[in-house]
Amino acid sequence: RSFTAFASHLPFHTYFEVRSERMRIAVLISSFLVLLLLPTAHASSQLPVLRVGVLTYGTLNWELDIAKQDAPENVGYQLELVPLGSPQALTIALQGGAVDMIIGDWLWAARQHLHQREFYFYPYSTAAGTLIASPALSNQSIKALDGKTLGIAGGKANKNYILYRAYALKQFNVDIASITTIKFAAPPMLNSLLKRGDIDAVLTFWHYAAVLTNDNYTPMLTMQDILNSFGIQKEVPVLGWLFKREWGDQHAELVNAFLQRSYAIRSMLNKQDDMWKNINSFTSKYPASVQPALISAYRAGIPTRWGPATWQDMQTILRVIKQYDDAQTLTGQLDTLPTSLFWQNTVLGSHE
Repeated sequence: RSFTAFASHLPFHTYFEVRSERMRIAVLISSFLVLLLLPTAHASSQLPVLRVGVLTYGTLNWELDIAKQDAPENVGYQLELVPLGSPQALTIALQGGAVDMIIGDWLWAARQHLHQREFYFYPYSTAAGTLIASPALSNQSIKALDGKTLGIAGGKANKNYILYRAYALKQFNVDIASITTIKFAAPPMLNSLLKRGDIDAVLTFWHYAAVLTNDNYTPMLTMQDILNSFGIQKEVPVLGWLFKREWGDQHAELVNAFLQRSYAIRSMLNKQDDMWKNINSFTSKYPASVQPALISAYRAGIPTRWGPATWQDMQTILRVIKQYDDAQTLTGQLDTLPTSLFWQNTVLGSHE
């Protein structure tokens, strides 16, 4: 029976005594539960806060969708995501101290050292630009672009364009800047132009290339083809975690804990297909038909090595860019990568 029905048979004063007793018990239980939760809440509030800048539309969100579900007491830090609208906004926020870490370009970070702005770099992805051709140019070399229209994502001042141009000059003594009509545009527009037949090929970022290959377009060249031509036989990081040198030195334990967790998440994404179903920033943006191609390309870009051999390969890439970057837009006065750029820990160290 309900308490009200039961109480209706009690004397008036007994009814209020029973009711008061029930209220006291309820208060005691509530107080006990609060006390149970207080240590966890207090412990979390004592953990360091890590502010990560992230592009609102970037593929980093795939990993962070998982990372932001971590309980702070389990990973040793409180993760705070700071969404930003462009790569330039990321670097400005990092330099200004609005965020602690971002994903960025090692060449940009190296150039900052020339101006006494020192940053660390640690690999995040080896996925790089791919040259995708129209069906009419499938299975042909880059020389087949003579007289064609080439779309390039990212503008003239980017590593992809300079390295592909260097490859054509070295291998075939042709300059794609001269033999093609070049259109610089945003990646989504370039994909549309290629599908409409308005351009003949596109040099674009890895995830946009994956969408095209899923639609039966053929890669004419990959970045690994380019690197192989310059004697680099293994993958090299394109992008990585950037953070201020002074801050990193002061928060080494925090940095390593986060890098360990970041790599652990990507390792799980590399092996567990079911995890992808729970990544809203992935499943809500891309149709099911293209998701396998994107997952495959993402997995291919997970770094597997870091150490002196990788650093030497990065030095080689810098020399190639320096040689073929006519206006020195990317390199400026940078002649070599400072060894202080490379953050060292054991997450990837055993794979060198």
